Amino acid sequence: MPSPRISPVPAPASARTPVAQPAGKRDTEREVEWQLAAPDLGAVRRWLGRHSTLDGLTIERLPTQQLHDTYLDTPDWRIFRAGFALRLRDKQGHLEATLKGLRSARKDAADRRELTEPLADGGVKALARAAGPVGSRVRDVAGVKRLRTLFEVRTSRQRFAVRSRDPSQEVGEIALDETRFSRADGNRRTARLKRVELESAGPDHGPLERLADRLCTECGLEPARENKFATGLRSVALEPPQGQDTDEKAVSAQQPMDASSRAGDFAAAALRRLLAEWRSHEPAARLGESAEALHALRVTGRRMDTVLGLFRAYLPATVRSGRTKLKKLVGALGAVRDVDIRLELVSAFRSGLPEADRAALDPLRHQLESERHAARARMLRVLDAKAARQWLDTLPDQLDVASTQLVRTGSREASASPHGDTALAVVPDLIRRRYRKLRKCARRLKQGSSMSEYHEVRIRAKKLRYALEVVAPTYGKTADEMLAALHKLQSRLGSQHDGDVITRYLGQLAADPPPQFTPQTLFLIGRLAELHSRDAVRMSGGIRKSWRKVRGRRWKALRSRMKELRAETPETNSGGNGIERAAAGDGGLASTPENPASSEASGP
Repeated sequence: MPSPRISPVPAPASARTPVAQPAGKRDTEREVEWQLAAPDLGAVRRWLGRHSTLDGLTIERLPTQQLHDTYLDTPDWRIFRAGFALRLRDKQGHLEATLKGLRSARKDAADRRELTEPLADGGVKALARAAGPVGSRVRDVAGVKRLRTLFEVRTSRQRFAVRSRDPSQEVGEIALDETRFSRADGNRRTARLKRVELESAGPDHGPLERLADRLCTECGLEPARENKFATGLRSVALEPPQGQDTDEKAVSAQQPMDASSRAGDFAAAALRRLLAEWRSHEPAARLGESAEALHALRVTGRRMDTVLGLFRAYLPATVRSGRTKLKKLVGALGAVRDVDIRLELVSAFRSGLPEADRAALDPLRHQLESERHAARARMLRVLDAKAARQWLDTLPDQLDVASTQLVRTGSREASASPHGDTALAVVPDLIRRRYRKLRKCARRLKQGSSMSEYHEVRIRAKKLRYALEVVAPTYGKTADEMLAALHKLQSRLGSQHDGDVITRYLGQLAADPPPQFTPQTLFLIGRLAELHSRDAVRMSGGIRKSWRKVRGRRWKALRSRMKELRAETPETNSGGNGIERAAAGDGGLASTPENPASSEASGP
């Protein structure tokens, strides 16, 4: 079966970029059910026939349904990585699409998120045109990637309604399922499954939970070990990304450098790891429901940019050429992240207001949500741009080249660095260079320094931190302590920067307010701006204290450790004297003068 594309026709903008709202305010539902393995459905059927009334409940037989389900995902498992299984269901002529959450909130029952949307005729093509809770999310997550059929499921479902004596109280439904799994092409023998499912329909799950316990005890049932989605994947020998839960946190760790690791090989390995992180975080960031997922993707992009900049002299030109595309991606993510931060600050301020005053801030929140809507639309366009996607898709092959061929560039740094330079020999100079740039900016700070001067320190601290994170496993405790100090410095500078940015943003809004802003809204905006302006100024003293911890014993210990490990490496083709001269002093690079044309200029 050909892989269908999820967006063959344009969709409404509101469908492409749903605005994030607080939990419970969106078109979300939860499915709570007990899934029981049932070797003999006949015994369960007879038991239910004998217990038409039980513990104040009435069990009533309903018509049997014939279900045909098709499970879909992109070739790179984007729906799965976003935390969902995508199912198209034909329920005796009625079509619907469902996104089922892969994580359960409970261990004793399947308590998962479930979004369902009815579809017109046309299956996947109808899903591509759907503007509801399923179609919009699938379109955002899949982007330009096509959907493929994972497997098909045919189920004969015998249903029983479970009702309370109180007609206003919903209880749920029991389903006796006989299920067959198969590949779409029919080339694999079908797998069969018999299962009893009890799905709760109301807020009180207790009656159905007690009924599930009795079924297990009196019919010899036991909780199913895996859900139908996992069973279906196993039945057709498909394996989603391994070692990951739906939070997408599990990524292979950065390996330490050893004496034989060449700089280019080490950089290529770091980029492979970061590319795996990017692929893990991107679907959830595209979904747009988690500020943390977006932040994680942006940080991963910045770390990739750090490796490309730090080791640019040791990577092939084809790999380095992607840095411009990567910066554009990170910039688009940053625009959404900036609005997320403003929304968080406004929400925190609003929660501290008296109840009567909170509604006056709603126009500001609506303004920010509209800006986030536009920023997300642009972000998705940038993520789906052909040039960026091609670079990311071909990066693994380019890195294979990097592992076998180190490319010289025209810079002085590259001409002084032969193919055989080891990572342990060159990394100390690269780290020291970034430290010196941070030190130069930090020394300019004084009482009354401008926010732009503090912002420059923040940028340099972030660059040093990202660079050090890449090599931290090699230098152990000394690197960890330095990273902790940098994190504190960066956090203070970040809070100061966020306060300054929102102060200026609110000032611009107040100077030319949208029509929906009331006088009370403008008054509260003024209070919020004043609050963050004072906080930004107050942070200055703590920032200088944090900087002293960075430049003190922690830096000296790290510098000594880098020098110690470099001394243990074999002498490189470029000779050891220049390296020793560079190692002397506090970050001096006298033997490797920096070419201003190759100076790093990554964004904040």
